[in-house]
Amino acid sequence: MVRRINLVPATQRARTKTDVGLLGVVVGGIVVVAIIGLSYSSFSGKLSSKQDELSQLQAQNQQLAAQLASLADYEVLATQREATQKLVQEVYAGRTLVSDILGDLSLVMPENAWLSDISIQTPDPPVVTGGGAATSKKVKAASLQGSMALNGSTYKFQDVATFLVRLEQMPSVSEVVLGSAGLVGEDADSSKSVRSFSVASVVMNTQDPSTALPLSEVEVSEQ
Repeated sequence: MVRRINLVPATQRARTKTDVGLLGVVVGGIVVVAIIGLSYSSFSGKLSSKQDELSQLQAQNQQLAAQLASLADYEVLATQREATQKLVQEVYAGRTLVSDILGDLSLVMPENAWLSDISIQTPDPPVVTGGGAATSKKVKAASLQGSMALNGSTYKFQDVATFLVRLEQMPSVSEVVLGSAGLVGEDADSSKSVRSFSVASVVMNTQDPSTALPLSEVEVSEQ
């Protein structure tokens, strides 16, 4: 058999040998670079997706901000409406119902007595003062007392006393004072002589301050 002769100089023969360690390092580097590339591509895709989501959220946020700005006027109107309702409630609660007073008078009058003159001065309702806006309006304190003067006649002074006692029981009346009482004329039968009397009293607010305003019957303008 013919033997091959290596014609490469001895000093150059080491270069022809495969450097396994270096080759391993190169392959490892290529793998690492490939992994880094794949990771970068994956993260780039996720970043792009998140940026799209962020853009959408920013657009939605701008839309919501615009809607909130458009609703600000309604919030102002709602505040004005609430202030107006509170104002009307205060005025409503400060009323004195003359119909209640007259109704109570009809219940406490003795059977044989009658009134010839009635004068009622009701307490002043709250007075609205201030600017034009509902939020700037204020309510002055109302006068809590009024007055009532009654002139009447009956046949017995006992009826006058009964009338005075019953007047004191009316929730809208206090400080009942008998002004005068006397005979109007002398009849043959003294029991039928007419006795006149006058009574003065203080009239209180007849509307319960806690009475709720019937908003279903009141229209509040929002202009």
